[in-house]
Amino acid sequence: MGNSSKLRWIVCATSGVALSLFVIGLAPLAASIPGAFVLIDVPSAGKDSGQGTTPRDISENGEIAGFFKDADSVLHGFVRHKDGTFDTFDAPGASKVAGLGTSPQSINNEGEIAGFYVSNPNAVRHGFVRHKDGTVATIDPKGSVGTVIQSINAQGQITGNYVAGDTAHAFLGNKDGAFTIFDPPNSYNTAPQDINENGDITGYFADVNDALHGFVRHKDGTFETFDAPDASHHEGNGTFGMYINALGDITGYYNSGAYKGLHGFIRHRDGTIMNFDPPGAIADNAAHQDQDGYLVRPVTGPMGINMDGEVAGYFGDSTGVSHAFLRHKNGTFEVFDAPHASQTSDGGTLPQAMDKAGDIVGYFFSDPDAVIHGFLVKRSPSSTSVPAAKAPKKTQ
Repeated sequence: MGNSSKLRWIVCATSGVALSLFVIGLAPLAASIPGAFVLIDVPSAGKDSGQGTTPRDISENGEIAGFFKDADSVLHGFVRHKDGTFDTFDAPGASKVAGLGTSPQSINNEGEIAGFYVSNPNAVRHGFVRHKDGTVATIDPKGSVGTVIQSINAQGQITGNYVAGDTAHAFLGNKDGAFTIFDPPNSYNTAPQDINENGDITGYFADVNDALHGFVRHKDGTFETFDAPDASHHEGNGTFGMYINALGDITGYYNSGAYKGLHGFIRHRDGTIMNFDPPGAIADNAAHQDQDGYLVRPVTGPMGINMDGEVAGYFGDSTGVSHAFLRHKNGTFEVFDAPHASQTSDGGTLPQAMDKAGDIVGYFFSDPDAVIHGFLVKRSPSSTSVPAAKAPKKTQ
């Protein structure tokens, strides 16, 4: 098989995977970003390749939620409290089959956690909300044959989608149990991704030709739809609205170029959109290969935007290694790698969320065992000043 038939995306695996030791500590960050690095490993996480700890979100109170794979590769939920202690949990009825289980996606300031779990025997997805007291409620809109909750805000409102009649529909759930089903105009499948504290929701939808477009649903139920400049409009490609801050600024990514790679964008609340790629990301249309001869496509994946307009995420370099980035409001970048993160293709450092203060959580693949470890970057007070942008170190 020739190299031209080998294609590899360097992307975040949200079913994720974490080091063999339970370590909670502070150390200088081996990177260009100011702050301290905190290693996050759930004590009962597995210690083999593809197992470990995957933080998915951080609240303004410093609590971190996510999932971990145990020694049998079953997924379980966790919350890491600000004092470094852990609670682990499973949604009622969650599968104990390898690769399945409980997958928290979001945590709010009240300590409420939302996500989804997979049940047996048909691997059906169900939404859930875990309350502060540890009780877990299953969420399935009427008629659903599969439900995913992506985000919960400070008021306990949730958003996600469910499948009914081979179509994905969006929903907004309120704390009183009331549901609102919605889809943007002219949509045929809808995927909400984030809800801010005002009740505004961003995500993306497919049109009749299966091209993808971003949207924002305002608290009053009105919609705006948008496309990033240069975004592809081919089937299965387009613009993905992913995260929205309380001011209404949105970040996400879009497909573009010969290989339909992913590139980042910021949509300001006035509707203007700016595209970006961090230094060291693939920003051309040339062919690049990793050490195994696979074609490496461009990937820039924003994973959060704070009130200051800073965006955190990850990108793949020309050899397929993932690196973390922080984009400041003025357009300058800081890039960094977690200490001991793998520098091979399909490895590296992958932020997943950022809080208002700019603290960043995510995970990395350790070298050489490919175990997944969570991390927290606690940025120092001086990190509000913007240093010169630095590119990631060159990999062989």
